[in-house]
Amino acid sequence: MGAKPYWYFFEYQSDINSALQALRQREFEAGRYFPVMDLFFPVYPINENSPTPGAKHPSIDSAREDAAEEGTHSILDIDRVSEVPESCATTPLSTDELISLLGTDKPTHELIESILIGEEGLDVWEETGFDVYESFWDTIQRGECRHIMVCKGEEPTEIFFVGFSFD
Repeated sequence: MGAKPYWYFFEYQSDINSALQALRQREFEAGRYFPVMDLFFPVYPINENSPTPGAKHPSIDSAREDAAEEGTHSILDIDRVSEVPESCATTPLSTDELISLLGTDKPTHELIESILIGEEGLDVWEETGFDVYESFWDTIQRGECRHIMVCKGEEPTEIFFVGFSFD
């Protein structure tokens, strides 16, 4: 089937693990994971109009077990924060990585959206031949996640979680 990308903007919390666990719980309760939803859904980005079939498992662990090697195709596959990339974990981008990728260490929601997941970013890369998009996505292995603090001015307002499902 192949790995699928996923991403979420989630309300900022200073404790990244608490934010991760709250996001996982929200998506679990909404039922936005495989095998509740088809492998081709949910469609990202998740918003107020996204389907919410409801959880069909007694726990996140049960859903992950039922999804088996395919994974849940969602943030449910990520269970911890790590300082280094590893399976089932989210890792922060360093200041140098942020500046290289986004031109700032305090990216806005709109900047992340346009460069990492928006069509505008794809057009720029095609015109310039600068393949920042591909190089960023290539750093994320199957079953891994990265997170970025999203800012308004100097203050963090959201956390952007982005990753790849398992096969």
